[in-house]
This record gives sequence, structure tokens and C-alpha cells, in this order.
Amino acid sequence: MIIKKVALGNSEEAFIEDSFSEGLNIIASDDNNKGKTIIIQSILYTIGNRPIFPSSFEYKEYYYYLEFMHNSDLYIVVRVGDSYIVKSGDGIRIFDGMSEFKRFWTNKIFPLPNIVVNESLKIVDMELFVQLFFVGQDGKDTSTIFNPGFYHKEDFRNMLLSYSGDFSIEMNSDEIRKKKQKIKTLKNKRDEQLKLSDFYKSSATATEYLSHIKDQDSFHKRIEDMDEVTGKIAEVRKKRTHLATRKSLWNTTLKELRSLNRNIEVGELRCMDCNSSNITFKGKGKNTYSFDISTPEMRSQIIFSIEEKIADINEEISRYDYEIAKLQIELQTLMDDDDVTIENIMAYKQGFHSVEEIEKTLVELDTEITQLSDGLKAGIKSSDEAKEKREQFFSQFIVLMNTKKHIIDIEGTDDYEDVFTKRGTTISGSEETVFYVARLISTAEMIKHECPIIMDSFRAEDLSTDKEERVLTMFAELSNQCILTTTLKSEEVGKYSERSDINLIDYSNHMSFKLLSEAYVFEFKMLLETLHINI
Repeated sequence: MIIKKVALGNSEEAFIEDSFSEGLNIIASDDNNKGKTIIIQSILYTIGNRPIFPSSFEYKEYYYYLEFMHNSDLYIVVRVGDSYIVKSGDGIRIFDGMSEFKRFWTNKIFPLPNIVVNESLKIVDMELFVQLFFVGQDGKDTSTIFNPGFYHKEDFRNMLLSYSGDFSIEMNSDEIRKKKQKIKTLKNKRDEQLKLSDFYKSSATATEYLSHIKDQDSFHKRIEDMDEVTGKIAEVRKKRTHLATRKSLWNTTLKELRSLNRNIEVGELRCMDCNSSNITFKGKGKNTYSFDISTPEMRSQIIFSIEEKIADINEEISRYDYEIAKLQIELQTLMDDDDVTIENIMAYKQGFHSVEEIEKTLVELDTEITQLSDGLKAGIKSSDEAKEKREQFFSQFIVLMNTKKHIIDIEGTDDYEDVFTKRGTTISGSEETVFYVARLISTAEMIKHECPIIMDSFRAEDLSTDKEERVLTMFAELSNQCILTTTLKSEEVGKYSERSDINLIDYSNHMSFKLLSEAYVFEFKMLLETLHINI
């Protein structure tokens, strides 16, 4: 993946950077606040990373444009708000949100890693994925990931494993906590069942009331199954309704676009207010995209993209229809019983059970608690083979990190023990930079990803001249494109000019706190027009 061009702007101001080489790039300036971080964050934001722009920068006011090559194919991504517009060899696609966009990326560009989150296999979001190849200048903490929240450092480790091979994944701390909580809940339920047993043994009324039911165990299980099936039907219907609403909106849009095609066959469409022949298709929301659809070719592309989206929705709706029909048959089967009356259901809902059923439930609870406890032990322990593979992978990774560390810091004696430092361990200054550089380079070599290495303010922690030279040499030797930023002292201006392996992009002449300007607006509009986006 080679970044060719990044741009951002709106109808009033913009900026375009297209000076990147395929090798080592350094964006430098003689002072801070010249726009280096905004460019770096624009690259990452365009592909779905969580926004980490300077607080003074109103990032929501702009469109973001990224042009990159991968396997000789050109991709253009435009992000506005939470919408993504992608142009590639097979046309233009529109994606409403990260979920749609990352599935496209996985299927059409290159596969993103899969990890287990909340006991389900999930394609990682970009905010975790980019941490394989990006280090920003803010929020650094070598003991954990950047922006911890939904994801944790265990997810980063599992992402490395997933990206590099098919290893069994041990339960992380969150999964262990959830299983322990479930065991606690089941034990509390068991205590409640024991209390109910005393009630049923002492209440002749309750026992007599339910004695008319031919098969009490079967009846109670049937009602539980009915509740479960009814809940499933409601949930599936909710999902179907949501999809049907989306389909209706897209069908309306499609009808309007097709109507334009019919009208143009017999005449020319013009605005009644301004007499313009330009026709625009606009996305939803305040900050969104709009396409110039004055030409039949562009309308056809948009129509094709929407038809694909509707076809995907129809496929999901059909699947939900099948699920609902199947569940309704299951519910009807459960209701075909003489004992299934309102009275009996009400009695069951009020907790009237036989002693026999309580004792049976207690046995089932004991069995489930034992199984969960054994599973917890097995999950923590993992299989010997999987554990050996994990240990071997991380052992190799740490050896590689330490190799890189000692190349940079020749006099250093301490070794890394993990891909993160221990919580509470103080690491600052140049040590922090060396740690991140060693991990970035080790990650690229170990899992052989094809993403550019991006590091904002790579010398911020007073990296010595000798260490810097060794760091730059290591970056230059990578097969990955590298994009670094730094602020130069007055006596350092021109220090990279003599190195043929560095492409220097100088921002020294930029106005402080004012990267964007009117001068780039026309060219920026032309870039967006390649995707038929009007601003």
C-alpha cells in the first residue's frame, strides 16, 4: 500500500499533499503548528480511524481525500462524516458507516485481521488495525494501546496472532471476568431454587392448582420455550423492520434517479430557479457527500451502487423472513397442547412449580456450574499445542524487538519482555521513541503487512543524533513506505538534504495554525469531481 496523495477541504479552503515517495518520507518544519499532524491524522481518519486532530481544528467541517496504490491498483477514498465513497477499478461505491466500509476493504483491498470480541469472531475496526503501523504524538502509553475503550491490549496481541497465523486464542481478562460472573449468577439462581422448594412443599394450594396439568415438567419446559421463541421472533422482526426502512429509502432514491434517465430521453432537465442543467445526488446528514449526476454515465454508476446495496438488503430480509416463518411454526407447535391455557401460563409465570421440577433444575444448575468452571480452567490454560505456538510467536517477536532496540540504543542493557511495558513502569524520553520504533519495525517484519509505517513527531523525545541516524537507516531499509514528521531546530534546517534515501517534504514556509487556504480550493474540487462529488 503506497500513499500517493492526501487532501482535505471544503468549498472555502483546502490543502493537498502529493509529494510522497514510495520509500522514506519526512515531513519537517522549523516550528510546531505548521500542519504536519493534520496531514497524518487526515490519512488515518480517511480510512476510518478515530479522529485525533488538534483540539483547535474543526475536523467535522471538511471532506477528506486519500489516494493510494495496492498491488498496482489505484484506490481513492473520500470520507465525509461517517460516510465513505470509494473509487476503484470496478466503479464507485458508497458506504454508510465503518461496518460496511471495512467489509469492502476486507473483500476488495486486503483482508483485515479477525479476533474474538465478546465471544464472537469480529473483523477489527480501523482504530485497532492502524496501531500495527502508526504511532501518534499524543496519548502515548507504552503499557497499553492508544485510545483504550472498546479494545484492550489483549486484543492487540490477538490481532498480531490472527494476522500472522491461525492460532487458538486464549480467553482475555474480560472473557474470564464474564464467565466468572455467569457462574456467580447461576449459583445465586440455585440458592433461589432451594428457597422455592420449601414453598412448594408447604403450599398445598399451589401443588393442587397445577395438579391438573398432565405433564408438569413438559408444560414448564414448553412455556419457557414459548417465551424464548417469542423473544427471538420479536428480535428478528425488529432487525427486519430496520432493513425494510433502509430499503424503502434507497428504493425512493433509485426511483428518482431512474426518473431522471427517462426525462433526459425526451428533453433536458434544468433548475426552474437558476436554469442550471447540473443535477446533484446528496447523501443524508448535515456533513455529507453529493454527486454530480448530470451525465447518464454517472447516474448509471450511482444506480448500480444503489442496486447492489438493495440486493444485499433483500438477501438479508429474505433470511429474516425465513427465520420468522421457521420460528412461527415452532411457536405454533409449542401451543398445540391442551395444557397451554391462559390460566396455566399465568400460574407458571407466578412461579408455581412442582418439587420434582425444582430438584431437576438444581441438578441441571449444578451440571452447568461444573461445566462452566471446568471450561474456565481449560480456557485459561488453553491447549498445550496452542499455548506453545503462542509462546513461540511472542518469543520470536520479543527477540526481534530487542534486536532492533540494541541496534538503535547500542549502550542500552535492559531488554523488553512484552509488546507492552508493565503498568507503572516509567519509560520516557528517547526510550519511549526507541520502544515504539522497535515495535513498528518488528511488526512489519514479523507479520509482513503491506501498510505504510507512519510516525508523527518521531524525534519528540530528544532522540540523539546517532540514534536518529540508526532509526532512519532502519526505516529506509524496509520494503514498506514510511511517513515520519519532525520539527527541526534552527541549526538543523537542511540536515536531511544530503541523504538520497529520504524524501524531504518541507512545511517551514507554511503559516502557523493555518494549513488550509483558498489557493487549493479549485484543485480540491477537481479531485472530488473525479468521484462526481460536488461541494
